[in-house]
Amino acid sequence: MKKIFFGSFLLISMLSPLIVSAKTVEQIIYQYAELIDTRKFDELQTIMWEDFKMTGGYEINSLSEFLGAMQQLASTYDSTMHFIGNIDGNWSNNVYKGKTYCVASHIYSENGIKKKLDMGIVYEDTIVKKDGSMKFSERRFNLLWSNVEEIF
Repeated sequence: MKKIFFGSFLLISMLSPLIVSAKTVEQIIYQYAELIDTRKFDELQTIMWEDFKMTGGYEINSLSEFLGAMQQLASTYDSTMHFIGNIDGNWSNNVYKGKTYCVASHIYSENGIKKKLDMGIVYEDTIVKKDGSMKFSERRFNLLWSNVEEIF
């Protein structure tokens, strides 16, 4: 009995860093959506390295460039809402590579008519652990589909 308990304890001890890492990755991904949707762009440095890159249809090569793009987003859309779906990836040493599935809704007005742009997105994420923190190093934006409709 003690041997089984010890074995289970050892197994749990060995797996707990992986469980913590997976939870932290999810938290970073969810925090990205929350910060964008609540427009707390000044807090993005808590989840993105200064040399953060966003690619996929455009090239953003620093956190400062990304913040500029977010200001443009805020001036274009009244609001956004990111629905996070599947999150799947793996760690290799201090680098996480994975995919995040998302439907992003963007609300705006055009000629006095309220509209919603929905986008089906798969992000290819790279999160790097360094200096005791985990942050996005890169996100590749892959647009699978989009749809615009009037809303009331």
